[in-house]
Amino acid sequence: MAVVTLDIASFRAMYPEFSNVPDAILPFLFDQSTDYLNNTDYSLVDDVVKRERLLYMLMAHLAYVRYGDNRGRGGSGMVGRIASATEGSVSVSSDLGPIEFRYAWYTQSTYGMDYWQATKPYRMANYYPGSAYG
Repeated sequence: MAVVTLDIASFRAMYPEFSNVPDAILPFLFDQSTDYLNNTDYSLVDDVVKRERLLYMLMAHLAYVRYGDNRGRGGSGMVGRIASATEGSVSVSSDLGPIEFRYAWYTQSTYGMDYWQATKPYRMANYYPGSAYG
């Protein structure tokens, strides 16, 4: 097996909407992505091409949440959906609604939701028929 190394040009090609995030920040986002998805020979995602795609989804999610994209979306620092808004004297509140806590963080961006869905097979239990005690 192998590990994924950051290819900034590939990330930029996949996610051109993050042209506002400097290249110097991308290695930090990549390293942080490996905190969520193991990037060693022991990763559950043994297909390196798939692991790269998943790590880049996480990078995009982190970039969106922290810095926003080049169209000004995201990067608000607000967690959750808009629950209420006021115009006079500006007031906004958010909540997570009926979302399970274990994946609420991923719902902050479409990239995070894509990652959550794509990794579903890795969060399911494996069943091996037969018994070692039979």
